[in-house]
Amino acid sequence: MQKPLTTDILRETLEKVHHFTDEAYQQLVAVFEERTIAKNEMLFKQGTIVKSLGFILKGCMRQYQEGSGGSERNLFFAEEGWWCGEMDSFINRSPSVAGMQAVEDCIILSVGREAWEQATRTIPDYALYQIKNRGRTVAWFKNKLGSLHTETPDEKYRRILKESPHWINRLPQYHIASYLGVTPETLSRIRKRNCW
Repeated sequence: MQKPLTTDILRETLEKVHHFTDEAYQQLVAVFEERTIAKNEMLFKQGTIVKSLGFILKGCMRQYQEGSGGSERNLFFAEEGWWCGEMDSFINRSPSVAGMQAVEDCIILSVGREAWEQATRTIPDYALYQIKNRGRTVAWFKNKLGSLHTETPDEKYRRILKESPHWINRLPQYHIASYLGVTPETLSRIRKRNCW
């Protein structure tokens, strides 16, 4: 019998940014609903309005953009302990600039816009978390954008080996190639050059 998932990873993630009282944490957990996303299922498609945000308890998702001719470019991978969604679309009810798809079977905690707004208004610890985390997220994206323009595919691959080495076995190689902006054949050559 499989042990039920707990929300401990959510608490750990929140506490890295802002301390929650037990009462505030319990109030927050109550607004989420557990949801299963099957491998290859879309959480949302590019161009649609994102209606919920998720927190990944188990599994991995990819956020990607579709280009002309049906090409796809992976922007990042969200794993256990990561939020998934697109805040601009979610908050402003505007079309998303990317899509999000399960790379593996996933279990997420999901919250709709009304419940999210209510939690932000009524749980001060969550409102403070949102403010602090937004700043961290903006800084993370600025660093990521900078490296996208300055790093070669080999350098990006070495960064994966340093920061997220488990991706090599967890993710299909074509997804890693898309993340690096190269073909799977080029990724194979990069892997050979960077094999220590």
